[in-house]
Amino acid sequence: MVLASAHITIQIARQWGCSVYVCSLRESHRTLARQLGAVWVGGAHDIPPEKLHGAILFAPAGELVPPALQALEKGGALALAGIYMTPIPSLDYDRDLFQERTLQSVTANTKQDGLNLLQEAADIPIRTHTQAFPLEEANLALQQLKAGLIQGAAVLTMENQPSVG
Repeated sequence: MVLASAHITIQIARQWGCSVYVCSLRESHRTLARQLGAVWVGGAHDIPPEKLHGAILFAPAGELVPPALQALEKGGALALAGIYMTPIPSLDYDRDLFQERTLQSVTANTKQDGLNLLQEAADIPIRTHTQAFPLEEANLALQQLKAGLIQGAAVLTMENQPSVG
C-alpha cells in the first residue's frame, strides 16, 4: 500500500539500491509506486515474480499476512508496520513459517530513529506526497483515507487557530 510511510519507505529503499516490489489493493497506489521506481507492482493478493528477502506490510489487513509470508525466500522477514491489525488467519507452519521465515511487528520508534530518518530524508532528498486539510475537516480526511482517496499522507493544518496561553 503506498500511503504515508509506504511512499517514503519506497524512496529510502530505492536510495539504498533495493529492488522494490509493491502489492496494493488500489490502482492509484500502484501508480504512485511505479512513479517512485518500484520494479514490479501488482494487486494486493498477487505473487511477486521472485521470492523476496524481506517485506513490510503497511495495510492493517491480517488476511494479507499469509500471502506476504509465502512471498518470502528462505530466511526472509515480514514486518507488520501498522499500529492496528485485523485478525490474522491461521498460519500453516510448513507453508508460511518453515525455512526460517520470521514475522515481526513494529510498534514504536525512538527519538534517535526519528533523527536518523530526518537525516536520511535530507540526504536523498525524500519527496513527500501530501494532501492538506483544515483541522475542521479532520473527519473528511479520515473518510477519504479510509476510502483510499489519499495519495501519500493527509496533513491537518491549524491556520488561524487561536493561540493558547
